Amino acid sequence: MAILISLVLVAWMASGQGTESKPESKKESEEQKIPKVEVTRLQPEQITRAVQLYGRTEPERVLQLSSEIEGRVEKILVDEGSVVEKGQVIIELALEDKKEQLQYAETIVKQRKLEYLGAQKLAKEGLQYESKLVEAQAAWESAKATVKFYQTMIEKSIIRAPFAGVLNDRQVEVGNFVRKGDVFFQLVDLDPLLVHADITEKHIASLTEDNEVKVTLVDGSVVEGSIRYIASLSTAGTNTFPIEVAIANPNQKMKAGISTELDIQYNPEYAIKVSPAVMALDKDGNLGVKTVKNDVVVFTPIDLIKAENDGVWLGGFEGETDVITLGQGFVRPGDKVITQVKSL
Repeated sequence: MAILISLVLVAWMASGQGTESKPESKKESEEQKIPKVEVTRLQPEQITRAVQLYGRTEPERVLQLSSEIEGRVEKILVDEGSVVEKGQVIIELALEDKKEQLQYAETIVKQRKLEYLGAQKLAKEGLQYESKLVEAQAAWESAKATVKFYQTMIEKSIIRAPFAGVLNDRQVEVGNFVRKGDVFFQLVDLDPLLVHADITEKHIASLTEDNEVKVTLVDGSVVEGSIRYIASLSTAGTNTFPIEVAIANPNQKMKAGISTELDIQYNPEYAIKVSPAVMALDKDGNLGVKTVKNDVVVFTPIDLIKAENDGVWLGGFEGETDVITLGQGFVRPGDKVITQVKSL
């Protein structure tokens, strides 16, 4: 029986069924331990940094157009809501007898001038006291002042726009009697249209006046503007700096009081665009991106340049970069990996 069992074992081993498989080579064993990751190969592109702010449109200036004299409103030449040019006549007050008074005053000036010239001649000949000459001169100057007074009254009876703008809030009707200081219209200058916003101390040093700004209005329309003013002192309690953006509005069509989003671009530099999904945390909790360099995982903290709807632009990468897009959760910085490049 023992002889029979021995013969069976010999036959089985001879057939190769009882032999052990050859041990794996050291190289093959090490390769099986190295994790595989998928990477996307990206080339940095030149992108400008951007900061988004929010504000509201405001007029360049607002004036309560008021009367400088008393009088009755005779004509209103421009409708409420109209755009007016600088110097355009808006309202005329009744002159009453001001023209006649001016003509009379001009006649008196001529008379007083002749009287003064006569007194001057007599004084030179010693036929009249010097005091009479002084009186004649004073009378002439007084007459000229009266002419100037009526000229000014007539001039102020015609109300003109001191600057181009839009007329709002009409306060008078034809026939109304107005006193000095009574308001006719509100005149609003909308060119340029202004947007006031506040920027953080982190970004203030990078901005300059004349920085171009993309302004998105509440209706979705986009216009171009530029920074006109940057405060040199921060607002107490917020550590933000007021800035003022000017938008050309030559036809005065864009309105004041509209919500806006400002996109301010500055400092162009090279960056790569990635999906937020590829970002990861390091052991210290810093947010960044895992890349592969020379088959080793490298962690780069994010330097956000610009955010868009379909991804973010990150700075700090030089030359062609392999970003881990699959498997980043299973590897750590310093790990050796095998990469598979994902085609774009």
